[in-house]
Order: sequence, then C-alpha cells, then structure tokens
Amino acid sequence: MKRVNILLGGPESEYPDELSQSIKAIPGPWVGADRGGLHLLANGIIPEIVIGDFDSIGKKEQKLLRDNVPDFEKFPPEKDDTDSELCLLAVREKFNPQEYYVYGATGGRIDHFLVNLFLPYDPRFLDFFDKLYFKAATNTIRFFRPGRYTIYHENSMQYVAFVNLGPVTHLNLFDAKYKLKDFSAGHPISWASNEFVKGTIDFSFESGIVAVIQSKDKK
Repeated sequence: MKRVNILLGGPESEYPDELSQSIKAIPGPWVGADRGGLHLLANGIIPEIVIGDFDSIGKKEQKLLRDNVPDFEKFPPEKDDTDSELCLLAVREKFNPQEYYVYGATGGRIDHFLVNLFLPYDPRFLDFFDKLYFKAATNTIRFFRPGRYTIYHENSMQYVAFVNLGPVTHLNLFDAKYKLKDFSAGHPISWASNEFVKGTIDFSFESGIVAVIQSKDKK
C-alpha cells in the first residue's frame, strides 16, 4: 500500500488546512490515536483502527468509537509506548505502507513531540523511519539515512532546517541559501532558518540520521 494517514490526539490548532478544508480528498486509509479517532468520525471518515488509552475522552465517546471503528484497541494508561508509537507499529503490521503521513505529532506536549522526533533511534522503527512524514500547520518533518538527496520546497513553507539528531559525518548542503561543507559532529545540531534559493536543495551525509524540517511562522 502506498500511503496510510495517522491522526494523533494533538491540538486541532496545529492541524494543517487540508484536515479542515478537504480531509475526504486525502488519499489512503486512516488510523486514529485517542481523540484523533473522534475528529475523523466527526468529519465523516471511519478509521481502520483507533488506538490509545483514551484517558482524555469519556465513556460515551469511547463507545462511539468502539461501535463504529472496525478495530478498537484500548491500552491501560500505565504502558511503555505512547499512542503515536502504538499507531505506527499497528500500521506497520497491518498495512506496511510506502508512506506514513502523521498529523498532530508536533504540537501539544513537548515530551510527546520528543518521542516522535527520536523515533529513528528506536530499533523497532529502524526499517521504516525514513517513510514517516510529520505534517502540521507550520511544520513538516522527514527523516533521512546516510546518502545524497534532493528535497523540494513545500508550498507555503518559508524556512528549512537540517538537524542531525545525533552524531553525523560529512554533512553537505550544496545549494541552499546557506551552504555547509563537509561538516561532522558528535552531538545534535539544528541548522535552522535556512532557505531555498530555487525549488530544490541537494544535501548529503555519510553517517548518522538527519531530520529535515520545513516551517513557517505562525500567524
């Protein structure tokens, strides 16, 4: 399967416009985490799976999900994984898609966001972390393995950051506004507020994991 969409329980204020303006036009099946499942039902979409401890919604709302969603999976609040981790693992097992579009992953609680940001270092996500695409109103995030890549300027985003999440070797930014040549470090660094000078940027690195974040200021 090409694409699966995952809606987490982050604040709706951080959802991109497509979730409020044209959610039914988004291709692929949906999976909801906790309150994300309710948002999908309210917008006429029946998710394939809803997962979570559901500690943020009441029994009537839980019953609504249980009665309408084919696969309702409730976990105790005292668990090792966050709802986002549970969703991603369930999608991997059921669909094994080429792309995981994840909405609601970057807003709300910072500790939950950091779990999502550091997913590439969890061995369970090692074989598919570079298929994850976090999309929010003012930020998108993709993860990259060592290699050479071309990224494309996303509509409405003003800035681009290259973030080595841990040690990195021989990082090069070839044609961004601010270039970088053969950079190596043993600790994380966010090369923030860079910009496109054309429609694409080429970059490369030899070891490590790099997150590419495209963003814009919130109005």
